[in-house]
Amino acid sequence: MPVYHVRLAHSAIGFETREDEILLAAGLRQHLALPFGCQSGTCGSCRVRLVSGRVKYSNASGPKALSDAEIAAGYILMCQTQARSDLTLRLHQPETLEELRPRQWTAQAVAHRALSHDVIGLWVQLPPGESFRFLPGQYVDFLLNDGRRRSFSIASAETPEGILEFHLRVTPGGLFTHSIQDDGLERAPLSFEGPLGAFYLREESTRPALLMAGGTGFGPIQAMLERSFKNGQPRSFHLFWGARARRDLYLDSLVQEWTARHPNFHYTPVLSEPDADWTGERGLVHEALLRAYPTLAGYEVYMAGPPAMVHAGKQAFTAAGLDADHLHYDSFDYAFETWPALEKKPA
Repeated sequence: MPVYHVRLAHSAIGFETREDEILLAAGLRQHLALPFGCQSGTCGSCRVRLVSGRVKYSNASGPKALSDAEIAAGYILMCQTQARSDLTLRLHQPETLEELRPRQWTAQAVAHRALSHDVIGLWVQLPPGESFRFLPGQYVDFLLNDGRRRSFSIASAETPEGILEFHLRVTPGGLFTHSIQDDGLERAPLSFEGPLGAFYLREESTRPALLMAGGTGFGPIQAMLERSFKNGQPRSFHLFWGARARRDLYLDSLVQEWTARHPNFHYTPVLSEPDADWTGERGLVHEALLRAYPTLAGYEVYMAGPPAMVHAGKQAFTAAGLDADHLHYDSFDYAFETWPALEKKPA
């Protein structure tokens, strides 16, 4: 069985992979801190650029999560490909990522409250002395007693007093979210694995950042913005938050406060089923963004939310001139461990 060498561009890091082995599995087996998410080819978290070499997709459908523009730019999904030669891959790896290897943690649920009619906030606390480091925008997998996982984005930028914040959408059949909503689980032990994912703010960039959230996709965007505000980043941020009705903008007052306090921050809420007295933007959130910014060359886009929103945004934004290298997203898809359930990541 042929064995190939995989090198990460601009790095001394590399690993070996067998011809019959998935690239991501090979890298993780050799203890590399590689970004990944659903491992089913739908979220795009393991997207990397193929600089040189040949790969084969392990499924006939190819890279479902990638747009035509991403494929044309040379991107592949590590969770769906096998090497057919030695490879050179390029991925964005901040220096701190090597220190943020996912591992299992134990925490306690310390508080929860309704944020809207179908979204609850959950706060969990790590044991004294534990330091959980992550990049705002990343997520964790809660490990359930039946062996399943539930993925939720971290909505806080830091861990003051060891506390992490999450926004949970209560969905029909969602046992985990209903247990939090109905039973509270205060002081109940919770196990999770993290940090996970490659959705985080590229802080070295000076490009104006356009942020697009759908529903609870606001959670990781909140974490990114709070870190940026604290660090005093001078770059421009414009948030487009899409929801059905006004009541679904569950932290609208917080975002309005940001608008008043930070001159470099702008906010456009977008409703698809607007209230009768609504005078703001209507329709699909990605279309509202394009009405404000019809040409996206020179911008950087971050989007988090339902798969349909992310897919539409990827196609429309690259067609409007956005470079695929400056398009970052977190699609709240089903992870393969959670397919039997009805909850989406990280709804």
